[in-house]
Amino acid sequence: MRLDIQCLRGIAIILVFLFHLFPNIFVNGFLGVDIFFVISGYLMAKNLTRNELKNLNNFTQFYYRRFRRILPLYYLVIFMTLILVHFYLGDYLWDSNNRYSLASLFLVTNQLIIHDQGDYFNEASSINAFLHLWSLSVEMQFYLLVPFIFLGLQILSHDYLKLIVVSSITFFGFIAFALVLPKFAFNFMFLRLWQFSAGFIALYVLKLKRYKTDEAYEPIFKIPFSKDDFLIISLSIIALCFLPTEINVLFLRPLVTLAAACAINCETENNIILSSKILGYIGDISYSMYLVHWPLIAIFVPYTVKNYIFLIQTIFLSSIVFHHIFERKYQKMHWKTLAPLCFVLILANTLLQINIRSESKFWSIKYPAELREIVEMNKAQKSWVRESKRNECVEEKNPPYGSYGYGSCKGGNGSLSVMMIGNSYVLNFREAIREKFNYNYSSFRFSSVSEGVGFYADSPQSRAALEFSRQQVEKYKPDVLFIVARYLESVRAPIQEDDELVQQMNENIRFYEHFVKKIYILGSHPLYKLNFMNIFLQTIMNRPEDLESLHLDRREADRLMRNVKKRFSMFFNLSHVFLENDKYLTFDRDEMLSYVDNTIHLTSAGLKLCEPALKKVVKEVMDGL
Repeated sequence: MRLDIQCLRGIAIILVFLFHLFPNIFVNGFLGVDIFFVISGYLMAKNLTRNELKNLNNFTQFYYRRFRRILPLYYLVIFMTLILVHFYLGDYLWDSNNRYSLASLFLVTNQLIIHDQGDYFNEASSINAFLHLWSLSVEMQFYLLVPFIFLGLQILSHDYLKLIVVSSITFFGFIAFALVLPKFAFNFMFLRLWQFSAGFIALYVLKLKRYKTDEAYEPIFKIPFSKDDFLIISLSIIALCFLPTEINVLFLRPLVTLAAACAINCETENNIILSSKILGYIGDISYSMYLVHWPLIAIFVPYTVKNYIFLIQTIFLSSIVFHHIFERKYQKMHWKTLAPLCFVLILANTLLQINIRSESKFWSIKYPAELREIVEMNKAQKSWVRESKRNECVEEKNPPYGSYGYGSCKGGNGSLSVMMIGNSYVLNFREAIREKFNYNYSSFRFSSVSEGVGFYADSPQSRAALEFSRQQVEKYKPDVLFIVARYLESVRAPIQEDDELVQQMNENIRFYEHFVKKIYILGSHPLYKLNFMNIFLQTIMNRPEDLESLHLDRREADRLMRNVKKRFSMFFNLSHVFLENDKYLTFDRDEMLSYVDNTIHLTSAGLKLCEPALKKVVKEVMDGL
């Protein structure tokens, strides 16, 4: 293996490691994975052009070499990680980790994240020890596809034509990646193909360079930069990933991708960085390090200097041990030895998956009575709908695409008609608002749709949800319209002159005013962490002295909400009920109940805190109409 490529691997794993360990400092470090994708693309292209695909045996050999390289250590680490999860994490964290461990066994972690509509950057705080395996799932899915890509490329007679094709894949693939919903594109293999094909470009440019040995070769055009110039530029771009300032990812990601391809293409042997034996060794252990570093960080969350030092030492030591004692050994095994080893690892994982889902007392965790009560009380909180009222609301047939809930509730004895529209926050607040009317309404309808925020849109799905909301309001003409939604990220952007979102808001409010008498819009709310309740419970268990740090800093929360507040009008505000001096509270200190669940909705404790404000709003409705 070329030393410069191993050094690039070393840089990539250091970036990923630093991002996971210090996410607020190395904010661009996640792009280390993109470098891995380019390297994989180059190596697969090199392998497949050296060994042409002519028959079934060629395909079999390719897949065997890939599986031999990846799977034994992969399955061993999943097995050990799952045991650590059940020994060291609370049982309230088991379900999520069990789901992701099973998906990882089938190399579809990325697909489960897509199914859960997860966001890697929010999920990173979820204490999910298998989250990092999304990238290996993408790689393995790419390995299944890549032989067929090169089978198609073999039709082309000249490397110039092949270079044009793979360059087109990279160019148009990036455009598709940039246009699709980011959290979907991030995890979907076909939308990552452009980065693997950047590695193809590096290979074909190298092959075309070698034609220079032919005396008849004349370059089409001369580039006024030397190989060393390109290498310095490439490494400088990659170095941007170490900066503590966040750089627009749609700008930096393609630059880093092309820089990695260019660095590979330079084939340097004397660059001080890409000939470093230390970086090269880190590149050698990079696969082991990638597999072990995140589970250790997620399970043993560092919060003191000693913890950080211990964790760093443990990660490097375990990576070295896995690499030398296991990884290097099994790669030299004959297939007759390797096949039984893989069978044993798969069988062990299968039996473990079955056992952890049984009622075995072996995995039960004994908490002190006081802690167990806190855990059970928080787990018992209902956030989306209260069970006692669920039977009073009926789901209607033919719900819209992405519907969380759509229908009507038990009729009251009043004369007002009420409607709630928005996203999942409609179900979160529906009963809290409906109870305040005390059945003083004639009808109560609700429409809760994914990405539906009621009066503006910034994506195809949110535009479809907005159109459905408009149709519902026009059809039922409620007296009172509540627009209740967690706002979309786009409204946090700076306000522009003739701001498009403000224009949308005003236009849609004017539309609604033709059909309703009164409109109430939920104002901006502090931005909580995803999986907050798990973080809250884990903090109670491991470091209760740090509980106060979970409250949100008022200045920072207000900064994030500033542009939202400027855009919103006619809103009713609930954020003030959580305010205490310079903090927005996230839990009840006396009852030790979280105000926020794992999906950034309010729990029953959080809704209880909102009751005076909601009661005031409903009273205003009743008095005004």
